[in-house]
Amino acid sequence: MMGCGKPVLRVADASLGDYYTEKEFKKLNDEQRREYCAELARQDSIYKAELVELRGELDGTRSRSLRLRQEGDSLFALGTAVESRMRGAPGGASPGKPGRRAPGRAGAATHVVRPGESLWRISASPQVYGSGARWPDLYEANRGRIRDPNLIYPGQELSIPR
Repeated sequence: MMGCGKPVLRVADASLGDYYTEKEFKKLNDEQRREYCAELARQDSIYKAELVELRGELDGTRSRSLRLRQEGDSLFALGTAVESRMRGAPGGASPGKPGRRAPGRAGAATHVVRPGESLWRISASPQVYGSGARWPDLYEANRGRIRDPNLIYPGQELSIPR
């Protein structure tokens, strides 16, 4: 009898990610092989359809990300323009440069966060503490302005306690 092999002891369910080994596949008879291959083809078409759907979602996410980045850049530019107008206004608040004394806060200076800075980097600068390990001092002094010490924003004005 052609095509009759030894019976397979288990049934693999490709829809659940359970597949036959090559050795098990060779033990299948022709009908079982056809059924198994048809199931694999169905699963393949399902996975391809899911990929198409996920690629569409990814494109939408990329588009939203680009839009948000552009909005963020626009807001940053607007903030920079307002900041520069405030500097030029009589009696206007001028954003702090490292080491400038903050009005009304004895022993405190201010620092305006620049792109790419972290509390560690600010703390390590010679104008501040000269040691990155003192970043918790900055965080404690600015808890009302900083929710997450790993997330500060360009333009934020920080108090620097001395």
